[in-house]
Order: sequence, then C-alpha cells, then structure tokens
Amino acid sequence: MKGNPWRGVVYCFFWYMSIFCGWLLLCLPLLPLLFFDVRIYRVAMDLIFATWEIYPVALMELLFETEFVMSGDQVRPWERSILVMNHRTRLDWNFLWGAMHYGTTSPAHRLKFILKSPIRHFPGPGWVMQMAGFFFIHRKWERDQELLDKMIGHMEDLDYTYQVLIFPEGTDLTEKSLNRSNAYADKNGLSHYSQVLHPKTTGYTYMVNRMRTGNHIDAVYDLTVGYPDTLPETESDVLRGFFPSRVHFNIQRYGIDDIPTGDEGVKNWLCSLWKDKEEKLTNFYAPSNPEERHFDDPQQKLNKWPRPLSNAVYLAAVCWTGLVLTCIFMFIAYSWFKFYVLCACAAFAALSYSGEGMFHAEIAWAQRQKAKNEPPINGGIGTNGRVKSE
Repeated sequence: MKGNPWRGVVYCFFWYMSIFCGWLLLCLPLLPLLFFDVRIYRVAMDLIFATWEIYPVALMELLFETEFVMSGDQVRPWERSILVMNHRTRLDWNFLWGAMHYGTTSPAHRLKFILKSPIRHFPGPGWVMQMAGFFFIHRKWERDQELLDKMIGHMEDLDYTYQVLIFPEGTDLTEKSLNRSNAYADKNGLSHYSQVLHPKTTGYTYMVNRMRTGNHIDAVYDLTVGYPDTLPETESDVLRGFFPSRVHFNIQRYGIDDIPTGDEGVKNWLCSLWKDKEEKLTNFYAPSNPEERHFDDPQQKLNKWPRPLSNAVYLAAVCWTGLVLTCIFMFIAYSWFKFYVLCACAAFAALSYSGEGMFHAEIAWAQRQKAKNEPPINGGIGTNGRVKSE
C-alpha cells in the first residue's frame, strides 16, 4: 500500500489530540473520586481508556481500510492474565488495539502495558497511561522488582481483574537488535533467529511467579503479530501514511496450570514458546505473495472491505472526534480553560519528574487509607510496642 501523507497527518493529529483532550476533559475531572473510593476510581479510569482504544481502530479502518485478521483463541476479559507478544516494529502497540477489539470475547478488557519509564513523561499519552495504571520500569532490576511488586500488590488489594502486556524481547526487531540477539545466542549455545529476538526472561518470570503467589493469575496469552505487506517501522512512517492493508494476529491461550512452576520452569517455557514463534513467523513470511501470508490456525474474523462498520467503531469515531473539536473550541474561546490547561500540564510534568507518576501516587494513597482503616494488632498494641490509647 502506498503512503498517503494527508491521511497520515489526519490520523496522527486526531490520535494525539484525542488522548490529550480526553486527559483534560475526562480523566482529570475523575481525580477527586480517588479520595473517596480508590477501586471505583480505578474502574472509571479503565472504562474511559477502554472506550478510547476503539478510536485508533476506527481511524485505521476509516482512513486506511486496514483489515485485522484474527486466528487462534480469544482473550477472556474476566481472566487475570499476562499477554506476551513479539515486537516486530515500534508500532506494534498501535495495531494491538485492533487485536483486542476483534480478539476479545466481549471487548471489556483492562489491558496494561509494561513500558520504559521515560515514556510516562510524554505530555498527554504518558500522563494518561499513568492514570490508566500502566506499569513503567527503569531496566534496573532491583528497582523494577520493587515497583512491580508494589503495582501487583495494589491490584491484589483492590481484588482487581486486569491484563498486562509484556514484550519479552525488550525492543523491536531491527538489524542491530537482531545482531545483538544472535551474538547472545552464540555465547549461550542457542540457535540464531531471524523473525524474533531471544526473549529476556527475568521480568516475565518474576511477574508469573509473583501473580501466582498472590493467586491473581488465570492464564498466559501468546500473541503473534505478522504484517503481510506494508510494515511501518517508525512514527514518521505513520505520519507519511504508510499503513498495512492487513495485520494478522494469532492468539494462543495457556491456563496457569499449564505453565511450569519455579524460576527455571517458567523461563524455559517462555524460551520454548519463542522458538515456536520463530517457526510460526518463518512459515508466515515464506510465501512471496503477500495475499498468501497467514497463520495456519482457522481464521476467526476477517473484516474484509467493503463491509459495514460496527456501531462501536462509528460511535468511537463520532464521540472522540467531537471531544477533540470541543476541546479546541474551549481553548480558543475561554481564558479560564487556557489557565486550566497550563496548570494541569505543569502539575503533571512536576509529578512525572519528581516521583514515579500518578499511578504510584494512587498506590501511596490507597496504602495510607488501608493502614488507617486496619484495626490495631495484638489487641491494641501498635507496631512500636506501645499500647494505643482509646
């Protein structure tokens, strides 16, 4: 598919502005709810984010007629689960919204990503992801382990059902990253890969074992993404309107009882999964004709064009585009709204750089409320050994 710059610019404008305007008009007004009930606040935030996830799908379908081809299993939104996925391009996460929309049984998931910490500073999207409870890490294991434990523990305290996505490869597939991966393979006596990178197992292993210890995980889903024709590698490709005509997703579900126990068992299971993924993608890209590239599992859904769009897609397109235009109008027309935008941006920039972000502020508040509401232990004897006064 040839690039279409004007559509690329339209896509990027409304994609970004929908997030920024949603943060201003929908997310920030919910903040007072946090002080009354943390769990209701978390549900409301995730509801807003889940409704936004359909909007990029609507833009891709309306502007570029992108088809999402699903095969394998469907994601069950009522399960607490980990999703693992190959990282073919820096933009995989953008097409993942289509997979979650078409590949989830009743799209009511609460998906979180594990992302590099600097992303949380990005004005608008980074701030929304903080409020949506995304897991940000620093790639310094001692620090990251503490942060992951705190975030998982918070979800357990809320008895909250959610899904978390991990890219075990740690970065997207490029010539440079593939050479590094194969050098690692040579050092450790492993096979060379061409379609995936050897996975980093530490974070994934910890997540599975930590969630299993808290009895807060039901399944692991393996997602494999393939691009049969156009492959946008960077954000500039999107801006120039280079979009694939089709994106294939294969989903395989593994119940938690199917995952081995212990660090070595979990690690070896993931490495075996990635070996199978390399073979699956090699077979996917084998045909020279892009029309013949597909995964072997029966296709569940192929949204061929021309076809009627779903009501959810139409509704997302109308509502979120309307929200953007409303926000722009308010910014132009009202001085108080300009002041509100300035103050909100300054506050979140300060929050992002002074600590770990809004999600960790939420966790700190929840822990404070929990400690305040817990009865004294040992019949009124406090942790310092003194008897608390009545």
